[in-house]
Amino acid sequence: DFDAMESLKKGDRVDVFYRMLKQCRPSRKYLAVNHPMQGAHRPRMGMSDGWVAARVAADSEASEERVRIEYEWPHFFTMRGHLADPDSSWSELYFKSDVRKSASPTSLPSQGEAPELAILTFRWGGVNEIAECEQWGETGRSTSDIFINSYLEAFERHLGTTYEVWTVYIEDKSDMSKIAESAHLIFGSNHPIRRARNVCSMYHLWPTAFEENCFPTHETGEDCGATLVDQKAMWRMMQAVERAGIPSRFPHDSGFYELLASKRWTSYMALVPHLLVPATVSLPRMLIEGGDDHCKRAAAWAKQTLEGVRQQQAMLRGEAAAHGSIHKGVVKLGFSWEALDVKYWEGEEELRTAIYQLTQAIEISEEFTGQPHDLETIIIQEYVKHDLEMRLYVVDGKVEAIVYTKFCKIKSNKEFGEFMETTCSDEAAEWMGDDYETLQEGEMQCRQLVTYWMAWVEAQICQVPPGIRFDFFVGRSDKNGKAIVRTLEICELGFSMLGKKDLPAKVFAAMLRACLGQTELPEPRQVGQASRAPKQPEQSTSSPQTLYITVPKRPDGTPEQAQCTGQYDLVSGTRPNGHPLWINTRGDRFLYCGTDNYWYVGDEEEQDVNFECQSGYIRHENEPGISPDQLTGVWNRGENWTDDEGICITTDPEAKAPAKPSKGKWKNKSR
Repeated sequence: DFDAMESLKKGDRVDVFYRMLKQCRPSRKYLAVNHPMQGAHRPRMGMSDGWVAARVAADSEASEERVRIEYEWPHFFTMRGHLADPDSSWSELYFKSDVRKSASPTSLPSQGEAPELAILTFRWGGVNEIAECEQWGETGRSTSDIFINSYLEAFERHLGTTYEVWTVYIEDKSDMSKIAESAHLIFGSNHPIRRARNVCSMYHLWPTAFEENCFPTHETGEDCGATLVDQKAMWRMMQAVERAGIPSRFPHDSGFYELLASKRWTSYMALVPHLLVPATVSLPRMLIEGGDDHCKRAAAWAKQTLEGVRQQQAMLRGEAAAHGSIHKGVVKLGFSWEALDVKYWEGEEELRTAIYQLTQAIEISEEFTGQPHDLETIIIQEYVKHDLEMRLYVVDGKVEAIVYTKFCKIKSNKEFGEFMETTCSDEAAEWMGDDYETLQEGEMQCRQLVTYWMAWVEAQICQVPPGIRFDFFVGRSDKNGKAIVRTLEICELGFSMLGKKDLPAKVFAAMLRACLGQTELPEPRQVGQASRAPKQPEQSTSSPQTLYITVPKRPDGTPEQAQCTGQYDLVSGTRPNGHPLWINTRGDRFLYCGTDNYWYVGDEEEQDVNFECQSGYIRHENEPGISPDQLTGVWNRGENWTDDEGICITTDPEAKAPAKPSKGKWKNKSR
């Protein structure tokens, strides 16, 4: 790498360390591909992080931290197959620590030293963009660019620029089928990824048993089922890549991931007494099909079998036999996410209805629709009376965090609602009638169950996974200080980390150790520029999806300042300097938080440096945990940062966007 004090001349050939999620705007993320066919045809694939050929576009003196470059690599394609014009004069600023002398301008990646780690990621490439949910925490859900960027930033602290990321975009099962049939050819010994000392694959997709593009999937979440892919095609793809010699490091290997996501383990382990799984049975789909009489008969068989399992459990656990029949329970589908496809029932008639709704037809958005999934069984469990759910996060075999949750309501459609969560044990004790003693005893039981379950996990994969989460029902018994605990769920790596601010760093470090096959990580790299150090996300309230900015025209103002007025939409998949980013609907203004902890409205000039700057047309000092529309005090306008009480940022949709603005003039910088 170039020394930070070294001067560079226009025309010098260099390599730059390209980071797709940081260099590109969210709507135009470019892969550097080996050949145009790999960017034009699906599944599109190329390098998203790594060294690419460039040349210096302007002299950079020794005193300057950055250098402006133009890319020399000719093949940049987006996930949609759009390509960058190789003859354009597009240039970008790079820190000198991310620039090195060129090894070769004609190869990708440069034929320099082999990277320490190469990651092959499989990401969502569908037309419906991923919508973020605050419940997943600052690092986003495991299929999102926010999550990928979060762990790559953590990796970079230890690896510097000695890693690469190769991305494959998946739109549907046809993409996965192509990979499954040819993984050994695509990613064989001649692929650049094989240069690395360590190679692994990561899958940021959610397998589902529902048909692609069906109505139930389309109605899933705000993003119409983004990241949901055919589960059978996904397992075939993962298995093919693993057979090609590229181990899966996220979330787990294909066999174990399938076991967890299918939820089959619940019936498999229901009769293992010390694991305390609720009475569970798997009802074959073939017993249900054939009309309402078949469904009614299947419900009776399932209930009878469930009661038999409960009796066997009591005998195996040395407990008194349960009296009476099972009156309450839940019906679940495998390969379902975020508490979907779970129905509560009371009595055999409601059990029949729940079975019918999850296999035959159900009302969604005031429309009756069929259930086009290919599951061969559905899961039926006894309902466990409880006060709360206790989630234990296990990192490298050790419990690192506990979160308490509960659903407060059973809705009219027999689904669970009004989700609550807390990390405070005192608040959790209130949910148990202020019975702190029983809560503590329940935690002791849960920790013991984790040791049992971890032994089972190791038996499945012959390793300790970097991360896994165990969820337990905890409730009060009729004995003072004694809790009733049952195993509810086992969540794969990529689980929601909710509000545990220190947990992502531990999880990402464990992931990197698994990728490198090491028990200790390299010491964090020293970064030459303070502003290059990765920012930690601050604790914040929910970020508004849309903001409206008004910058009034003033005699002492400028048209460029007034043209900051307009609607700004939250940008998913990126958090420059650890804060949310909003973009004007015209695409030429950005509301961002700068490196000096001030909020700014800037334009493409700020975007070109990935918002690692402190400039704009208007500004306001940041207040921790407060979104821009809630800031107190007066906003300032450049050039001299004078107060302007007329500047307003709000969620009120009265602000109107003016005509297309110019850019670059009448800003100021905060030093």
